[in-house]
Amino acid sequence: MDKAKEQRAERRLSYRWPVHFTQNDREKALSGQIVDVSSEGMAFLCRSDENCPNLGQLLKISFGAPHFNQSNSFDTVLFKRIGRISRIDKLSSRVYRVVFRFIEPLFFKPGEQNISESDAQKRLEAKTLSIVKAEEKAKVFDEALIRAEEKIRLYTEAKTKAEERAKFEIQARVKAEARANSEATLRAKAEKIADIEASKRIKAEAEVQKKTEFYTGEIAKIKAEKARAISQIKAEAADTIAKLEEKLEIKEGSKNKITDKQPIKEVVMKKVDKFVTDRNKIF
Repeated sequence: MDKAKEQRAERRLSYRWPVHFTQNDREKALSGQIVDVSSEGMAFLCRSDENCPNLGQLLKISFGAPHFNQSNSFDTVLFKRIGRISRIDKLSSRVYRVVFRFIEPLFFKPGEQNISESDAQKRLEAKTLSIVKAEEKAKVFDEALIRAEEKIRLYTEAKTKAEERAKFEIQARVKAEARANSEATLRAKAEKIADIEASKRIKAEAEVQKKTEFYTGEIAKIKAEKARAISQIKAEAADTIAKLEEKLEIKEGSKNKITDKQPIKEVVMKKVDKFVTDRNKIF
């Protein structure tokens, strides 16, 4: 084991195991590497970036400490402690050495156990090797987990896009169906109106046909009556002319006296024809 310096009241145990620290339970824990541990505190290495803690900062840490026994192995005791940063040493441009003081000390002194320094280092080196292998396995597992999470993320994004596309298509189909239903309703109304107009037109045409037939019949009757009236007038005129001619012949005593004149019958018949053909006359 490392020899205690004169200013130290307790010897420290040096080993290179991981330590995890965070400001509160809501944040993701950050990793460092243990330099040495005592019952009162520890020193650990961290990267010199924005994640490295600041001087005087209060932290929550979790780590494991070896508790040696009589066999060739040891027990690893896991601790969770709250403490404060008491010193920060800049070892290089990339690494800081952080000194951390526990508020509650450990229940044993890791650097003052009943074991030689060489034996302790052999056991610690073997444990460190197993931890490194475990961390490598954990790293591989973490990388596989990250790849799986990335696949899940891509699948989720593709699923979300597919759902959005399906939702859009459903909305478009619903709108198209609504538009088709509206057009069908308008078309049905138009067809109904057309049927009504057609029925009205057929009815009107029937009425016109009926009236045409009626007026045609009436005109035919009027024409027939007109023809009969004309025939009757002509017959009566001819009879009247005959009687007049007969009276004139008797009165004059001789037929030769009127031979050089236009026959009365012809004159009267022309007047009758003019009378009956006059369109201004109403029969």
